[in-house]
Amino acid sequence: MHMASRSHRGLIRVHNEDCVWCSEQDGLAILADGMGGLMAGRQASSIAVDALTQLSGNLQLTPARLLAGISQAHMQINDYAQRHEILGQIGTTVVVWAETDDGWIAAHVGDSRLYGVTASGLKLLTKDHSLAQQMLDSGEVEQGVDVELHYGHVLTQGLGLKTQLCPEVVLGHQVVTCSRFLLCSDGLSDSVDAASLERLISADDLGEAADDLLQAALEAGGKDNISLILIDI
Repeated sequence: MHMASRSHRGLIRVHNEDCVWCSEQDGLAILADGMGGLMAGRQASSIAVDALTQLSGNLQLTPARLLAGISQAHMQINDYAQRHEILGQIGTTVVVWAETDDGWIAAHVGDSRLYGVTASGLKLLTKDHSLAQQMLDSGEVEQGVDVELHYGHVLTQGLGLKTQLCPEVVLGHQVVTCSRFLLCSDGLSDSVDAASLERLISADDLGEAADDLLQAALEAGGKDNISLILIDI
């Protein structure tokens, strides 16, 4: 297994509120995209990552254990907000990928994504927890409305947010075989179209692919923090 990670504040934002962590030895990768303004978002994403690193070294990782780790991160962010009397919303998205003894498992909350490279191309393995996706699923979209533009950044759930927490789990044995994975914040997925993602992620060298993806997001304007983790298995 090989991993490569990149995180950049982008060209507009003052701070980088994303947080990434990955370990080839532990077979675990975590990416969180914080929100809340100033440094509150960075605190939320860091708390989430720190809580979930406790899963490292557990090759018997089950959906229940993964969900418990996410729930623990959610509670710790809420506790932090209460202790520091932070007004307004402080929260973070999260996407987690872990190797298990029989393959891999993943989970996510919010609009940070997991992609897999399959024999037929790049496949999105998660579904955004956003108002835009909810409207698309329910058929509420009015003709001519760019739903992603208007509602894509309105999250329906996130760690620390005052909404019902319903993380989604992806089990490796239930999806097509993937040789490479991409975890990313919306700073990448919103800036680089799917065709370009598929082309750039295919570089033989994992570090080169990570650099190319980051550079593409920066060249597209770098309007948000940009974070990604690539995994080869």
